[in-house]
Amino acid sequence: MTKITENIFGMRIRRAAELIKEQGREAFWRTGVALDAKLTSVVISLYEKDGQTSSELAATGLSRQLVERRLKLLEKDGYVTSRRSDVDARKRAYSLSPDRREEISRAVDTMIDFETVYEELWREIGVDLGEAVLKLEQALHAKPLLARLCNEFPQYNNLIKVKSNAK
Repeated sequence: MTKITENIFGMRIRRAAELIKEQGREAFWRTGVALDAKLTSVVISLYEKDGQTSSELAATGLSRQLVERRLKLLEKDGYVTSRRSDVDARKRAYSLSPDRREEISRAVDTMIDFETVYEELWREIGVDLGEAVLKLEQALHAKPLLARLCNEFPQYNNLIKVKSNAK
């Protein structure tokens, strides 16, 4: 019988992601950045191109709903401001707050420095984890785990068909 050691894969990924998040927050805090590290993707997108709508920001890979939740938090905490879009008055355009520009610049500089740190970390562990996770996502989109399970163990095909017909 095969050991179920790899079944904890998801837990290991979550633990590693949580460790990165905690250590990133500590680095921000110690450099005087109060910005929550999980919000940096939206902030960096606005830093690179100000005045974007939530739909434009979602093009970075996050869902529009997640982007909108993060924008609300950022606006509440004074990191972004919003106004009606010049292109479409039904939409809001978001910009970085001039009052937080110095802190945002420190956060962006820290994130850029983290890229160098990650490169060294990937060399240390012998795997470019960023690239590996991207490949993992692509492979799972191309062929989901359920399809892989059914291919490897045909007995699951009958169980899945029965459940889908019961709907």
